[in-house]
Amino acid sequence: MEEKTQWVKDPDHGFIWNTIDHLLYWREHREKHCVSRKKYMRLCILGAFGAHQFYAKRPVLGLLYLATFWSGFSAAMTIVDFIIAVPMKPDEDGNIWL
Repeated sequence: MEEKTQWVKDPDHGFIWNTIDHLLYWREHREKHCVSRKKYMRLCILGAFGAHQFYAKRPVLGLLYLATFWSGFSAAMTIVDFIIAVPMKPDEDGNIWL
């Protein structure tokens, strides 16, 4: 198993650069979850309400989608999520890692 290292704030950088660095570090080291590709893509139909994000164990994004469903933001981001999931190769059980 890969050893996790902790992100360290660089005192020579400003707030914005440290924030960007922290987000990139988090994205690289976040825990990925195995989800059924077919079910995820079907839940994208309810994507404006964040159903596919809750299924993928991303409750913060699910709440963001739910809070912004009236604006069209979540519908647009659901289309992006669907486009990302389409070319992913499923394993022998039909699962993908998100």
